Amino acid sequence: MCTKFVVIGSVLANIVVLSCAVNHTCTMSPEGFCVYQGIRINSVEEANGVDLLAPTYDLTRIKFRESSMVALPVGIYSTFPMLQELRVWWQGLHDIYIPSTLLHLDAERNRISTISFDTNTVPLLKKLELGHNRMKAVENVSFFENLEILDLSHNDLRTIDLSLFQRMKHLRTLDLSVNNMGIVKNSMQHKLESLTVLYLNDNRLSYLDLNVLRQFPNLETLHIFNNGLMYMEFENLRSMFPRINMLHIYGNDWNCENLAEMILYFKKINIQEYKLFNSLKCKERVIDGICCTEGKALSILKKSNLYFSSYVNELNLNSQHIMQEMKQSKREIQKLIEYENKTQASLQAFSADMNAIRSRIENITTLAAENSTNNTKQKKHEKIDKLVQEIYKIKQDHQSLTQENQSFKMQIESYEKMKFDMDSIRERSEEMKTFIQELREENTHLKEELHHLLEQFNELRGGKRNVGV
Repeated sequence: MCTKFVVIGSVLANIVVLSCAVNHTCTMSPEGFCVYQGIRINSVEEANGVDLLAPTYDLTRIKFRESSMVALPVGIYSTFPMLQELRVWWQGLHDIYIPSTLLHLDAERNRISTISFDTNTVPLLKKLELGHNRMKAVENVSFFENLEILDLSHNDLRTIDLSLFQRMKHLRTLDLSVNNMGIVKNSMQHKLESLTVLYLNDNRLSYLDLNVLRQFPNLETLHIFNNGLMYMEFENLRSMFPRINMLHIYGNDWNCENLAEMILYFKKINIQEYKLFNSLKCKERVIDGICCTEGKALSILKKSNLYFSSYVNELNLNSQHIMQEMKQSKREIQKLIEYENKTQASLQAFSADMNAIRSRIENITTLAAENSTNNTKQKKHEKIDKLVQEIYKIKQDHQSLTQENQSFKMQIESYEKMKFDMDSIRERSEEMKTFIQELREENTHLKEELHHLLEQFNELRGGKRNVGV
């Protein structure tokens, strides 16, 4: 597919340039991947001009090698609707779209800062690998409810709330290592029983309350090595995590007294592989191959630990309270919107009734004019009867309108009692008040017209009696 561009040169010669889409074919690997090589996409615009060709278009596995792409070719997912596994290592991608049918995405070692997908569907994705990218926030990852393996290592997640993963009922492995994290929070409202492996290593954690991980009761392996941990409460470890058997704790700033007690406890409950023999690097002391320091008094650490623990618990409780208040506010706003819709419907019905009354008054005026010019006795009687009927209908409509108006006033008074600091709603309320005042004035005018018509009717009725005489 080519596009023509006409360039006018300095010598008045027309040069026609053809810009053609670049086609790339793949080769099949022994593992069943359709492998594309040597693709160059330097801008989002260039992604529109790349076509992917393949021996068959029902492929389920695609891999890119030795390529450089700011973005994926635009038509990749429409060309391969059966695609289930996509591997794009070392490609230079800045962002990536994940279709709802994809099962495995390996996009490690790129420059990805954002991911996107169709929020109207639940993605089927089971394995997502985004290690070695530039992610600073991953709130939208909570939509991937079917994930079993999630790798967010080597990004820039300074702090994280584990409640982001509470919808992932099938999540088995979560990797949050090497993210420069200093705080781990947890405001989850229910347990995540499938999680067995958790990586928190190589961060900036100087304190870790195991209660933060209490929503993972089936945890088997925990990596917290290479942090700045000095002290950890471990007495409830086995009751909190009955299946845990591996706990990597080396490479921290452990207090020697706490470390000695902790290792003794680990041996008692058969915790394995908790150490790395790096005693040659220790500055002060080594216990079972793990460095420690006498440092500050343990009592000070315990006191700090208790203070920080209570602070974290309070923070989690406040987070839950704020979430509940937000849900309540959302429900109240929804009720207000429904109430406003009903009010608008009442206003429309009120306007329709006013138009109907105005139309009837015009008909009465026409009848009165015709009655004054008609000398036929029979027609005069018939028109007077019609006039009586019309006035009777107007009285009924006026009564109904008065009742609706009273009900509408009550709705407005109730509406004004609902105090929300929302400028848009306040402006609409002012507009409705103005509109209601106009309707009141128009209602008063109609009452005056009705009174005038009644006087005409009385005059006509007097004329009818004279005719009878």
